[in-house]
Amino acid sequence: MYLAYNYARSQREKNIILYGTSLGAVAITRGFYDYEDLKPQKIILEMPFGSLKKAVEGRVKMMGLPKEPISTALTFWGGAEQGFWAFNHKPSTYSKSISCPVLLQWGELDKRVTRNETEKIYKNLNTSKKQFEIYPNAGHESLLKKDSVHWVSTIKNFLSS
Repeated sequence: MYLAYNYARSQREKNIILYGTSLGAVAITRGFYDYEDLKPQKIILEMPFGSLKKAVEGRVKMMGLPKEPISTALTFWGGAEQGFWAFNHKPSTYSKSISCPVLLQWGELDKRVTRNETEKIYKNLNTSKKQFEIYPNAGHESLLKKDSVHWVSTIKNFLSS
């Protein structure tokens, strides 16, 4: 994401808008945390998880398994395998570094990312130019495919504001 952003900037592009869904949205929030010079005009985030632990819990829940101790063990083991403390991977914290206009979107039927996680990310955004859009009939899936009229209208309004 950061390399693509820098390439667009090197081409003298002024109107850079970052868009990410799920893990892609998390990568964008992490980018703001890691790189001070990341300054797109706007960003669109769809269904980012609030923490890696919460993401693992959502996956375990969808598999019909008990949340604990499996989620804690998998979070620990995955981080250990990759060489980082996975319990500190928290997009809800990274979102405090975002100061540009943000459109945050979430599907109300999402079984992987909770409304509470999404609201925490929204609350932590360091901008007054933010919008939280909920899709009542969508889960953790393409919001465009699930409700194209709502999605296109929301995106158009956000980009033109």
